[in-house]
Amino acid sequence: MKAINEPVKSVKDLLPRGLINSGNLCFLNATLQALMSCSPFVQLLQELRTRDIPKAGYPTLTAFVGFVSDFDTPSGGSSKKKNISVLDIGRPFSPSMFEAVLKNFTPDVPNSISGRPRQEDAQEFLSFIMDQMHDELLKLQGESTSINGANTALVSLAEEDEWETVGPKNKSAVTRTQSFLPSALSDIFGGQLKSVVKAQGNKASATVQPFLLLHLDIYSEAVHTIEDALRLFSAPENLEGYRTSSTGNAGVVTAKKSVKIQTLSKILILHLMRFSYGSQGSTKLHKSVRFPLQLVLGRDLLVTPSAEGRKYELVATVTHHGRDPSKGHYTADARYFNDQWLHFDDASVTAIGTSKVLHDQAYVLFYKQV
Repeated sequence: MKAINEPVKSVKDLLPRGLINSGNLCFLNATLQALMSCSPFVQLLQELRTRDIPKAGYPTLTAFVGFVSDFDTPSGGSSKKKNISVLDIGRPFSPSMFEAVLKNFTPDVPNSISGRPRQEDAQEFLSFIMDQMHDELLKLQGESTSINGANTALVSLAEEDEWETVGPKNKSAVTRTQSFLPSALSDIFGGQLKSVVKAQGNKASATVQPFLLLHLDIYSEAVHTIEDALRLFSAPENLEGYRTSSTGNAGVVTAKKSVKIQTLSKILILHLMRFSYGSQGSTKLHKSVRFPLQLVLGRDLLVTPSAEGRKYELVATVTHHGRDPSKGHYTADARYFNDQWLHFDDASVTAIGTSKVLHDQAYVLFYKQV
């Protein structure tokens, strides 16, 4: 897979195209449009077009290669209308190449591209296709992504490595890291989280694990902005009834857990947890959460609080419209060349200003490292 890791000499921005929705496919359309605003991801797809990918066993890679092949590069012409740059827009088309991917995502649903009986969660679909693409890239490299036939997604089932690290003030912690095979996809979206648990009378225990997107709790009354949600994400929390190996089953001690980012990703995907599923059915949190065009991660969120790599700029959002999580409608806003923002509502593509992009009901945010 050396070809994937080599830089492409020139990757031009693609001519925007709407996606036809033949019935409950807006979750797919909005997700794809957001991903197409992530230039490193588009570059990866362009590189994959030069690879000889077998048709069998690689449904996600095959779908994305076919998808990006349907986009042309713009002629470079644009006109001004009401102070908004109106770009060339290609004709809408059906994302029919994702038929097999959708069947794998929801095997219980009989119809896919031709129309579906229900709406799906865009974030769940995004996580699914990223996991699948990661596995298929590893398989294309000749790496095994399963042990005894079990799909292991991001984390392998190999025994965890363990060592003792010495941190600030000479405090030591036993650290475990989950074995992880990197891919060209995780090189773009992947980062690492370090979770530290400190129990009374015991050495701190730390676990390092990979992530492709961060799930942010926005339910707390203290959360009004995406920065608030990130601070809550890394804030220490008390663990009730924590048992340590030294105290045995009978011993319960007080413990605190904190999570920080050890390795930052090139594209940071933030999932605002608006949906909850319980015995009373599914509910949606209609809460205002503001987010900026330029995001600087707080040093308290990072294991190593350096200034390098903390600045991000917004490139896309996915928004769910409606009261019911299992119904409603998904749209995407994405930044194209010349910093022009476009609103993607299935087949419709319109130019919009940043004031409309920065609404307070977003569901998934995509930030690119500056």
